Amino acid sequence: MKVITLDRDVPETWLIGPAIDAVRKGGLIVFPTDSVYALGCDPFDRKAVDRLYHAKGMTENHRCSVICGDLKQVASVARAVSDEAFHFMRRHMPGPYTVLLKASRDLPKEATGKRKQIGVRMPDHPVALALVEELGKPLLVTSVPSWSAGDEIDPVALSERLAVRPQVVLDQGPQVADPSTVIDFSVEPPELVRLGKGEVDWTE
Repeated sequence: MKVITLDRDVPETWLIGPAIDAVRKGGLIVFPTDSVYALGCDPFDRKAVDRLYHAKGMTENHRCSVICGDLKQVASVARAVSDEAFHFMRRHMPGPYTVLLKASRDLPKEATGKRKQIGVRMPDHPVALALVEELGKPLLVTSVPSWSAGDEIDPVALSERLAVRPQVVLDQGPQVADPSTVIDFSVEPPELVRLGKGEVDWTE
């Protein structure tokens, strides 16, 4: 497990190369977002997805999310996206939101927890956005395990307890967990699933 230490205030995004290489080779990485540290992999690599689920001890029907860098990447993982969802994403992303959309049929069923929805995130965090920009496609993610809102997370300590060790940890120091707001745009009208860090004003 390679740990790359990044500055807390101005993270050196040019140091993320080993994390990109790990994802491209089917490995797992841990990295900071605007809400909580995430465990990520290539969503289109079935073996990598299996490793991610095993690492956290998730059941096969557990829902994960994808981090996207822009709306073009969203189109690669979601289908039949409503105008309302697009308008919301344009206004509020990057930001601390997860939007539930109808999953693309191109995504392996393992990546969606065998559900018809996928959570989409575009975190307001330079490291997360640099990863998907450099990778050129979305990342499948789940939060690191064993935390509650307000907990201070040490990514290295948590990574060492995973059932499958990540190849790379991008360590920006301890981070207070502040989960994203989750809104389901796969239904009409949209429904608030979880109130988190993001303000709920999608009807404006």
